[in-house]
Amino acid sequence: MARDSQSDDEYVRERPAWIIPGLVLIGVLTFSGAFLYYYFGPTPSELLGLDPRASAADRKIETFIADRRFLIPEHYTRYPSQRGGGRRTNVDMHALLPDLTPYDASLQERFIDNSAGSSVIYFTLAETATPLSSARRLRDIYSKYLAAPEPEQDRAGLQRFTFRDDSGYANQDLLVGKDDEERMVLLLCDRPGRLVDSPNCTRSLLLGSRLELSYRYKRSRLDDWNEIDRAVMKLVGEFETREQVDELQGPIFD
Repeated sequence: MARDSQSDDEYVRERPAWIIPGLVLIGVLTFSGAFLYYYFGPTPSELLGLDPRASAADRKIETFIADRRFLIPEHYTRYPSQRGGGRRTNVDMHALLPDLTPYDASLQERFIDNSAGSSVIYFTLAETATPLSSARRLRDIYSKYLAAPEPEQDRAGLQRFTFRDDSGYANQDLLVGKDDEERMVLLLCDRPGRLVDSPNCTRSLLLGSRLELSYRYKRSRLDDWNEIDRAVMKLVGEFETREQVDELQGPIFD
């Protein structure tokens, strides 16, 4: 028994005094690191470039979407993952109305503004597998849910349709007109209400057999819809090069 007691005493004496404080310190540092990363570290989406992050760089990114080639200045793009160039299914962009000013650090507050009077416009070029012209979209989709077949005249110079209360578009209005190319314009606009204090208007149109352009801005700017449409079309046209990609360009037919 005396020998066993002596062995235990030797074990206690041989154990370094810093082990327990060291383990406690490691635990504290691990917990602190996890805490700081959770609240302040990048998310997986940020690491992959899938969260929006504006850039002030003006280098041109060569991008191929559907059968078109574009040179898009980086300061228009929203997502880091789309700045690598090459073939893309879509590129998401932003700018400031009325002149479609690209991002700059001095304009940060205006670009993050989401109030009803925000001057930000978001626009996307995307490849579509199910192209629908505006006329088909109106006939095959929206017409089924209209509250009345005849429109009212909107102050913006567009015809305004309302949707049935039991439809999925109940809180939106459909505004219809013609753009400078005499193509049908369909603007789907959120209706201001108790739950929608910053309503948007969105237009989608085909630029070719597989290429779609969509853009959205605040409904408070609807009176300028024609000027906005003209500016967006001009800017996208400046991005596009006339080099053919794999196949002949399709005509603009929306």
